[in-house]
Amino acid sequence: METATVGEIQKNFAKVLKAINAGEEITITKRGKPIAKISALGPRKEIDWPDFYKEAIEIRGKPLSAIVIEEREDRF
Repeated sequence: METATVGEIQKNFAKVLKAINAGEEITITKRGKPIAKISALGPRKEIDWPDFYKEAIEIRGKPLSAIVIEEREDRF
């Protein structure tokens, strides 16, 4: 979909948005004459995720669930 009429965009807006997100530029026509262009704001950037597993802190001691259970047993 390189060109679309105003009516087509109104009827198929979700499809138009998907095409724009995919990198397509759409020219809008009214009565056969181009009146506007729609394009994405910028290229999608790849997210540079940190390696959370390498940055994880080693947990020492009892798990919190064991501590809670012990505290509850002391009350009864």
